[in-house]
Amino acid sequence: MDQPCVWLYHRLMNVTYTTPSAKSDPRHTPTIRVDDQLATITLRRPSALNALRPADIRTMTDLLISAVDNPQVGTIVICGEGTNFCAGGDIKVVRDMIEDAAFDRLADFWTAEYQLDHLIATCPKPVVTIAQGLTLGGGVGLASHAKHRIVTESSVLGMPEVLIGLAPDVGGLWLYGQAPGRTGVYAALTGAHLTAGDALYMGLADIFVPDADVDRLTARLRTEPAATVLAEYAHRPPSWIEQHRQQLDDLFAADAIHDIYRSVAAAAGPPNSFPALAGEPAQRAMAGMQQGAPTATAVTLRALQNTAHMAALSDCLAQDLIVGNHCARHPDLSEGIRARVVDKDRRPLWNPRSINEVTAATVDTFFEPSGHGLPITPW
Repeated sequence: MDQPCVWLYHRLMNVTYTTPSAKSDPRHTPTIRVDDQLATITLRRPSALNALRPADIRTMTDLLISAVDNPQVGTIVICGEGTNFCAGGDIKVVRDMIEDAAFDRLADFWTAEYQLDHLIATCPKPVVTIAQGLTLGGGVGLASHAKHRIVTESSVLGMPEVLIGLAPDVGGLWLYGQAPGRTGVYAALTGAHLTAGDALYMGLADIFVPDADVDRLTARLRTEPAATVLAEYAHRPPSWIEQHRQQLDDLFAADAIHDIYRSVAAAAGPPNSFPALAGEPAQRAMAGMQQGAPTATAVTLRALQNTAHMAALSDCLAQDLIVGNHCARHPDLSEGIRARVVDKDRRPLWNPRSINEVTAATVDTFFEPSGHGLPITPW
């Protein structure tokens, strides 16, 4: 699979449409191994950044259920083979399905993904995720809802969906909505990449473990309780977001997307201005917001604000499905994927082109019920 096609997140479950890149190779199917009281579920596609395919989600769901049902298992680890946890999936296929107007099937795919995320979040046995390397989009959905969430010095987390014309999903906005101050607003609207320190500060992770210690840690989990082993890791690396918290809070203080954009643009200064004069946080924020789809950015802010009134992750996932259904029918998602991973010109023709042209009435339409709801099956 072409690596640029998997930089964001996976999206396909029970797929009937196939391409050569989507064909399943059993050598790269997720596996489970039980050692003493530890069950380890491993993503097995390191050459494709452990991108998730339709069968992978189905297999991971079955493996998770089997681990819970196994009385020998006390702890479940989810990790990725190689240097990356999960950078996402082949969004060219998503674009093909949108172009074919296969919206019902696409909604079914998203439903299956969100159900797995919820199973991980509510698992009756402790789940430990090890988010080494790239952990983006759907990878965050797998990693950051677990009971014990490990990051390392190689970790790069993020929800960059606005860059292709989609709002962050997989419950990412549930996490961002609980982040300190306005840091979640910043990360959601700019598609920011987060370091291990940032993820810990913002609540997307709990424990920092050096990459060199991961094997020793998992060996101990075979015979010791997860809480006991992980309690020994108290170090927290520095966070750029924490260091610039006040500036980010000021930049993203407004409640209206147009006001936020004006605030960031004014602080960033003219294009190509010297960061020390304009302020690095403003420069970073402006660079991210200029790349995102205007409509998706406005919808993302509204969706994030809605999480303040939600009681549980399942409420956010249900909203994700509704918003995703509408994004799939908006021209920006297909165009954003084209510009990022098909033609790779990085010059999307957004509709509308400017955030100032996005109206509140347009944003409202993305939250109107669409298709079936999200069925959540409890353990």
